[in-house]
Amino acid sequence: MDVAMRNFRAAGREGWAMTMQGISERAMRELAGVNAAFISVVTMDDAERRGGFGLADEIISRLRLLDDESRRRMAYRPFALFTLNFRDSAGWKQLVEQRVHDGDAAQYWPDDASRVHQFLAVTLAAVRELAEREPPSASVLFGIPPVLVDGLRDLDIGRLPAVATKIKPWLKARCATRHDWWSRMIVTSCAQGVECPCRHRGLHTSLMRALGLDQVRVKGGRLCRRL
Repeated sequence: MDVAMRNFRAAGREGWAMTMQGISERAMRELAGVNAAFISVVTMDDAERRGGFGLADEIISRLRLLDDESRRRMAYRPFALFTLNFRDSAGWKQLVEQRVHDGDAAQYWPDDASRVHQFLAVTLAAVRELAEREPPSASVLFGIPPVLVDGLRDLDIGRLPAVATKIKPWLKARCATRHDWWSRMIVTSCAQGVECPCRHRGLHTSLMRALGLDQVRVKGGRLCRRL
């Protein structure tokens, strides 16, 4: 099972009585925007030919049927709907530590930049900015080990297109083989009402514990505190 999702599930047992203070509504909105972009990528006409990013054809077909409001609810989750193999700390460290040299063509956008490449570059920019502004939030929302957050924060912005090209094979839907999980998310997205923010706080709290962030202080206050 995906590490991040295992920790999210644990929140159902012990995270409900926690108040989240460290993850801002701005960060949640930005994540929702990135998730919405991922849904658009997953539902491209040639998504199945690309392997569906690990998702079954049936799930992709159902995602295509979502109207705009349902897609908005689908995107507003307390975690990224995709993974970028952040567990491979060594691989990411090597990518992050590379430097751009003057005249290096890799720093420029390719002429045939695909929607997938564009999505990855925009996502990297969002992760980089969040890692600089709210490091714990970057770890929690995208499932990034804290040891990688500092490196991503320092990632040369000129290298984003090149890095996006290299990580294309790493882009997968989160828990892609869990058809029941994706089906439930689709069903709840079609229902009226908005996902409960209190539930998001519980899920975030559990992941913070797993990432060793429960004692982190941000902006003058504790990241989490018991009621």
